[in-house]
Amino acid sequence: GADIVFDELEPATYTVQVEAYDTIDVLLARKSETIKVTAGETAECLIALKLFASSILESNYILWNYSNNIFSFNKIANIKDSTINTNFTSLSLNFAEDISDNMYYIDSNMNLQRIVVDDVNWTTIPAVTGSLFSDPLYYDDSTDSLWIARDGDGNVNTLQFSVIKNISTGTNPSIDFKSGLDSFEYYGAAFAIQGSVLYLAYIDSDGSTYYLQRATITENADGTFAVSKVGSAKSVSDLGVSGAITDIAILYDGTVYVLVSNVGNSSGDSGDSFKYYYDQSNTMYSRGALLKIQSTSSGFEVVDTLGWTGSSRQIAPVGEAKDESTLTILQPLTAYIPSLSENSKKFYGPRRFVAIKPKEIAIADCGANFVMPNCNKSQNGKMFAHNRVVTVSLSNFAISNVTKLKNINFSGLTLSGSGTYSGGYIQADSCTDDSNLEEQ
Repeated sequence: GADIVFDELEPATYTVQVEAYDTIDVLLARKSETIKVTAGETAECLIALKLFASSILESNYILWNYSNNIFSFNKIANIKDSTINTNFTSLSLNFAEDISDNMYYIDSNMNLQRIVVDDVNWTTIPAVTGSLFSDPLYYDDSTDSLWIARDGDGNVNTLQFSVIKNISTGTNPSIDFKSGLDSFEYYGAAFAIQGSVLYLAYIDSDGSTYYLQRATITENADGTFAVSKVGSAKSVSDLGVSGAITDIAILYDGTVYVLVSNVGNSSGDSGDSFKYYYDQSNTMYSRGALLKIQSTSSGFEVVDTLGWTGSSRQIAPVGEAKDESTLTILQPLTAYIPSLSENSKKFYGPRRFVAIKPKEIAIADCGANFVMPNCNKSQNGKMFAHNRVVTVSLSNFAISNVTKLKNINFSGLTLSGSGTYSGGYIQADSCTDDSNLEEQ
C-alpha cells in the first residue's frame, strides 16, 4: 500500500521488490504513467521500470494581490509569508513559471517579461499584440515550452498560439503568432497544453456561459499550428457545476484539473460583485469546484468533483430588523455559499493554481460569506471576505489544508445595493457599525 515516487533527472532502471499479494502504486516522472504493480502467486516479484529523463515539477507559491485593477505578485516559499513585491505588476492576471524557477508575465505595455531566478535584472521579450486570453500563458514542463494564446487581432473567430521552445535556457526569443483553429467560438479564457494535448476554455458571445474543449495541437512544417477538436465542447453545466472556468492544469502524469468559480448574484460568474436589496428576495453565490478530468475516445469526462456547494441555505436577520429609511422589514438572502462549519471542505471561489507539487496542488480561493443584521444585539449585517490558499492532496483527492491570508486580496469583492453602505455592511434600524461581528 505504500507510494513510491521516482523523480530522478537522468534515465534509470529501478528494481522494485514486491511481497506476495502486496499492491504498490508507482508514480513515474513526467511524460510517464502511474502504474499499479501487483505481485503474483510467487513469494516475490522483481519488476524493472525504465524512467524518462525528466523531473517532477515542484513549484513554490505564486501569490498575487489585487488593488485598483492592478495585480502585483511574487513567488514565495511559505504561504504564511504574505510579502508581495509590487514591482512585478500587470493589468491582467497572468503568470507562468518554468522548470528553472524563472517567472513570466505580460505587463501593462503588452510586453512579455521574464524574471530570472536569483537575478534582479529583467529580460524583456518582444511585444505581444492582439486580444489575449483572460489567462494567456501556460508552461508545458514536458517540452520546456511557454505558450501564449489569443483570440486574434480583434477577430474572435480565430484562435492563435505562439510557443517559445527551450524557454528555461533561451534568451530573448522571438514571438510570432501562428494561426490555429479557425471558426473558434467566442472569447478565450484559459488553456493548458502538454505535448500535443490541448484543453481550452472559452466564453460565449454574451459572456454568460463557459465551455471546455479538448483538442490536439501540432506544428506544421511551415511553423504554423494545426488544432483539431476531439469531441464536442461541454458547458460548465454539462460538467455538473456553474460559473466561470478560471484555470486549467495538466499535471506530470497527464491528469487534467479544472477550476470553476461561481461568485456573485447570478448562476454565472459576475465579477465579484454582490448586491443586496432590503425589500426583495436575494440570492448570492460564492462557491466553486476542482474538477478532475479524464480523456475519452469521444473527448473527455469529469471523474471527480471536489469542494462544490450544490445546495442553498437561508441567512436571515434576527428580530424585527428593518431598513433605516423605510422601516421595511429586511428580507433574508438565499446563499449558495459554504457555511463556516464546512469551509475547510468547500471552496468559496477558486481562481488559480498557485503551486504544483508531486502529491498535492495549492489553489488560491477567494469569496465571501454574510451575516444579516441582529436587531436583538443592535448589530448590522456584514460581508466577510475570504482570501486563502487551499491545499488538495492528490493521493485521496481531498482538501488537506486551508491557510487564511490577512494581507493579500486575490480579488476586489464589493457589496452594494439598497440598505448597504461602504465597508461591506447591511444596515438596519437602530443598529450600529459593529466591527466585532462574528461570521456564521
